[in-house]
Amino acid sequence: MGYRVRAVAVGAAALLLTACGSSEPDSPWRTAAEDFVTAIAAQDADAGCDLLSDAAQTELADTAGSCEDAILSEGLDDPGRIEDVQRFGTAAQVRFEDDVYFLGQFSDGWRITAAGCDETAAEPYDCDVSGG
Repeated sequence: MGYRVRAVAVGAAALLLTACGSSEPDSPWRTAAEDFVTAIAAQDADAGCDLLSDAAQTELADTAGSCEDAILSEGLDDPGRIEDVQRFGTAAQVRFEDDVYFLGQFSDGWRITAAGCDETAAEPYDCDVSGG
């Protein structure tokens, strides 16, 4: 195998491993998703909004005047147990039995960027809460 072929093979393998992400049972992104589910289940709008990204908070505030006024009426039901957790650099995905949550790493920690997401045929996901 020539140098170029080996370099391409090694590069492709590295890219494949990077694309797979990483799953860690005690990760801060998993904890943020669990804390968000707990806050919504407890009807704690303040705690729920604190776990959202600024953009997601703004998106909710645009619909009802404030994130706290909107978040509990977004149809966020119990998503079930966590089935898979993946991190991709500064982004993460937490797959529950019934929903998918997306998170981003910000200067103040991991925040929910989209929640209550379902895969659809027309678009990758339809989310109850979103906002990058």
